[in-house]
Amino acid sequence: MLLAVPAFAQTAPASAPAPEPPKPDPTGPFGGNITGIVTLTSDYRFRGISQSKNDPALQAGLTYEVPLSFVNFAPVSVYGGFWGSSVNFTPDVDESVEIDMVAGVKFKFLQEKLVLDLGWIGYRYPGSQRGAHLHYDEFGGSLTYDFGFASVAGQVRYSPNFFARSGNAWYKQALVTVPLSFIQISDKVSFKMIGGLGHQSIQHNARFANPDYWEWQVGLVATLYGVDLGVTYIDTNISKSRCNGGGFNYCAPRAIFSISKSF
Repeated sequence: MLLAVPAFAQTAPASAPAPEPPKPDPTGPFGGNITGIVTLTSDYRFRGISQSKNDPALQAGLTYEVPLSFVNFAPVSVYGGFWGSSVNFTPDVDESVEIDMVAGVKFKFLQEKLVLDLGWIGYRYPGSQRGAHLHYDEFGGSLTYDFGFASVAGQVRYSPNFFARSGNAWYKQALVTVPLSFIQISDKVSFKMIGGLGHQSIQHNARFANPDYWEWQVGLVATLYGVDLGVTYIDTNISKSRCNGGGFNYCAPRAIFSISKSF
């Protein structure tokens, strides 16, 4: 293709590169950024299983991320934050809220198209009965690459003692996000599709009240003037006779509607 280019193309003056858009000013101390999100969802599904008895839930989170300017081989940042949601379990063990604490480090390569995220998540349920042993921790990471036409991610999480002291647990997931840029309504309106497939394995299934299982999802998100409106179809391969110890429909397929605002 290069040999076929006309000769005048070699003598034409080179055009100046387009200027990069200005980066937003940091919103936090030490050159870092503080981001937050508030969500109202018709059902809080965690890895395919309802945490709110198929009822609506209110959620919110806050994260602080700061770059490590002394690292030269690639952009590197550290982050910390929390995320919370209302919950409602069966049986009731005086739980009403889930608080997740997060901390980790991100490595960004190839003009930040490739991101490696290594971190910790601490799941806490304030006010729940101590004997229920709901609190647990997970360690792991994710790898994301943005191809432009789609973003592909994979994550692996490990817990040395999962929910309700159910022992070693592994969660693996693949996720793809596709921006629907061909739908052009306004510069303040955009659409994207998401799809994911995950697998959860647990050492002591009886304590967790569910078998090892697969979960999947497919959804559509519309961003309208900074507000995200989403609808997601979520399902698992757990039968009703085995869901949450048996007889519950909290693992059944369901369409979830949500509205979120990031800031």
